[in-house]
Amino acid sequence: MKKFFLTTVVFSVLVIIVCQENSITDLISTESINKSQTTASNITTGFIPLEGLLVLPGGFQSYFTIEGQINYSHELVQLDAATLAPQFYIALNLSVRAALTDESQNKFTILSESNDEISISIWEDEIFLLEKFFPIQGRDDGMVLRCTFHVTTIGVGLDEMWLELPDVILVDN
Repeated sequence: MKKFFLTTVVFSVLVIIVCQENSITDLISTESINKSQTTASNITTGFIPLEGLLVLPGGFQSYFTIEGQINYSHELVQLDAATLAPQFYIALNLSVRAALTDESQNKFTILSESNDEISISIWEDEIFLLEKFFPIQGRDDGMVLRCTFHVTTIGVGLDEMWLELPDVILVDN
């Protein structure tokens, strides 16, 4: 009798616990989903911080401090939905706002924007490497901030950044 009573109690407790879980026949609430959220799911926005020390290219070991960010908008766009093998591209907008400060506390600004369309396959884990040059305002030597980005179907990331001067061609007379 003791075993029967113990078995009944354990079985009852298990039934109560299991019955409190959500049933697979419960309806899913759709109140938080609307069309604007669904259509915007192909667009990712955010920012990439720019901070650290950059070496001035050339003979001397001079450093610049960079502070700022790159705001981005990344959109996966389908070209033709009617085809059997749909094609996609990424519409990528990069907007740079940063300040460079040299060792003498001279400040230079980087204000630049770029728009790119990148063909990419969504069926493979494809990574596209994008290289961009952002001009530095207030410089006479043409120095730019050079950045390499990796672009995938789900986002963008900064791989490297450095300062670069244009090549100077010397002609001997």
